[in-house]
Order: sequence, then C-alpha cells, then structure tokens
Amino acid sequence: MARWAAAAVLTVLVILSPLAHAQEFPELEDYVTDLAHALYDFEEEDIGNLCDTVYWDCGAEIAVLVVNTTYPSDINTYATRTFQENGLGQEGKDNGLLILVVTDTAEWRVEVGYGLEAILPDARVANFTETYLVPCMEDDLYGTGIYDLVNNMGDAILEEYDNEAPKNPHPIPFVPLTFWQLVIIVIIIAFLTVITRGRIFFFLPYIIGRGGGKNWGGGRTGGGGAGGRWK
Repeated sequence: MARWAAAAVLTVLVILSPLAHAQEFPELEDYVTDLAHALYDFEEEDIGNLCDTVYWDCGAEIAVLVVNTTYPSDINTYATRTFQENGLGQEGKDNGLLILVVTDTAEWRVEVGYGLEAILPDARVANFTETYLVPCMEDDLYGTGIYDLVNNMGDAILEEYDNEAPKNPHPIPFVPLTFWQLVIIVIIIAFLTVITRGRIFFFLPYIIGRGGGKNWGGGRTGGGGAGGRWK
C-alpha cells in the first residue's frame, strides 16, 4: 500500500513539475520595456514617441522589449508568447509589431501581427533589421539601432497601412486623462494648494508619477517576422 501511495505522489509531482516551473513572459506596460537596462531614459522616451505617433496616425501598435535572456525558451517562442499574452495590435485588425532584443546572446526577433504581414513580410523585416539595427548593435549602440529600426519600419507602416486612425480621448496626447478627469484633478490641486499654502507643488511630481500604462488592443500573430544575431 505504501508503494502505491509513493508511486501516486511521484506521478503527481511529475505532472505538476512543468507547471511549477512554467515560464512567465513580460507584461508590456509601455511602448518600450527595457528589462536589460541597455537604454538611456531619453532613448526610451524617443523610441516611445515614435511608437505613439504610429499608433495615433494609423492604429498600428509597436512594442519594443529588451531582455538579457529568454531562457528557458528560445527567442522565437519567447517573442510569440510575449506578443500573444500582451495582445499587441487592435482586436480584429491584428496590427501589432514586437521588436525583441536579447543582449546576452546577441539575438533579435521582430514579430509581426497578421494585419501587417502584407506590408512587412519576412524578407523585408530582415532587410530593415540588417540595415538599421545590426550595425549599431555591433557597436553596442542599442538605443540608436532600435530607434532607427522603429523609425524606418514606422514610416513604412504609415505610408502603406490603410487603416483609420483611432480617436484620442485625451485632450493632452501625452497625458492619459480625459477632459473631465483633468478638470477634477485641477480642482483638487487648487484646493490642496490653498490648504497646504502651496507646499503641494513639492510633492506633486511624486503624486503624478509617470502616468498610466499602455492598454494593448488584443491582436494576434501567426509567427510572421524574422530573427537573427549581430555577433
């Protein structure tokens, strides 16, 4: 009886072991997610502004992810799963694009959503990357390479992607608040200014912070795109 019990416990452990060690994929809360700390703050901001311009002009969603390693997954699986779990691109239009850079293994991967595959077929993605990303990566200029790649791929999308731009509900594009939310905040700040005799402005940067994260649309990918190394 004891042997049967031990065998049952061992079987359960074998079944649950892969679940216990299941890999978690990054949650992309903004256009640029640098988990490898390879980019300067101003580079993240500049790249993010390019992605934001593409989104508000045509609706396509570009995300950049920089990591040290994709272990235990290979880069292709890592890119596809990250794309899918975050739902890059608008639902029903699948117009998402993920640029993944892995520093430890000197690898790159561009994952393209269904809706952009006509504009960015595998061969064209590879050409863009070999032209703009790889030469900079070879000189450890991560920010420059990613910026140039996003800029040129973004231009191609803007010129060739026929889609209606989404309506921006935010009166100030870089502040993720509606008109009435802004009005309420202004009233609250004015009230606190009187109560604190102006000292509220000292704490205001800490209260406001950087703002809300990116809400992706729920798009899909079929594994289109390209990948490679720069060393």
